[in-house]
Amino acid sequence: MTTATASLPETKTSPGITNTLAAEWTKLKSVRSTWLVVIAAAVVSVGFSVLFSFLTEQDYKNLPAGQTTDFDSAGTAMVGMNLGLILISVLGVLAVSGEYSTGMMRLTLAITPHRGRVLISKAVVVGLLAFVLGTLFAAAAFFIGQLVLGINPAIPTLGLGGPGVLRSLLGWGAEFAAFALLALSFGVMMRSAAGAIATAIGFIFAPAILGALLPQWVQRDILAYFPASAAEQLSTAQLKTDSVTYLGPLTGGGTLLTWVAVALVVAFSLMGKRDSG
Repeated sequence: MTTATASLPETKTSPGITNTLAAEWTKLKSVRSTWLVVIAAAVVSVGFSVLFSFLTEQDYKNLPAGQTTDFDSAGTAMVGMNLGLILISVLGVLAVSGEYSTGMMRLTLAITPHRGRVLISKAVVVGLLAFVLGTLFAAAAFFIGQLVLGINPAIPTLGLGGPGVLRSLLGWGAEFAAFALLALSFGVMMRSAAGAIATAIGFIFAPAILGALLPQWVQRDILAYFPASAAEQLSTAQLKTDSVTYLGPLTGGGTLLTWVAVALVVAFSLMGKRDSG
C-alpha cells in the first residue's frame, strides 16, 4: 500500500541584511560613474586645496594684517573640500537615481521586498564610502597643504595634534557622509537625478549665499541650523565662537544627524507608499 505525500510549496525567503549590503556594494562599485565621481572629487578636494595653499604661500606677505594675525592654517589647506562636497552629493544621488531611471529598482525590490532593508543597506554603503573618502581627502589636503605653506617660514603651520585638527579631519568625513546620505534621500524622494542634485547643492551653499543678505537673527536662529552650517561646526578646525552661526561641535553634530535621520525617514515613507518604478 502506497501512501501519498503532499509536497509542501517552496517558500521564498528574501536576502538577509548581510547579503543585501553585499549586493548594494557590488552595484555601487560596478558602475563606472561611481569611480569617475570619486576621482573627480579627489582632484578638486585635494588638488584645489594644494593649489590654494601654494598661492597663499606665495602671496602671504600681501595679506591684510588681520588675516595674518589670525591665520587659519588648517582651513587654508582644506579649502577645496567644499567642492568635493558637491561631487560626493552627486555620488549619493546616483547611487539610487540610476535604478529608478533604468527600472532596476523593480528588480531590487522583487528580490528584497523589504524596502527598509534596501534603503538601510544603500545608506550604510554610501555613508561609509563617503566617510572614508572625506577623511582621506581631508588628510591628504591637510598634510600636503602644511608642507606647502611651511615653505614660507613666516606662515604658522599645524600638525595632527594641533588645535581642532583631528576633529576637522574626522568632521570632513562626517560631513561627506551626511551630505551623501541627504542626497541619497533626495534621490529616493524625487526619483530624479537633476532635481535631487540641485536640492543637495542648494543645501550646501544656501547659508553662505543668503547669509550676508539676511538679518542677524535669521542667520542665528534659522540658517545656523541648516545642514551646511551645522556641519561646519565639525569640519572647521578654527571655530569662531563670536560668529553669528556658531553652535559648537556637539550641537552642530546633533543638528546634522537630525537632518540626515529625518531625510531618511521621509525617503523610507515615500519608498514604501509609491510604486517602485
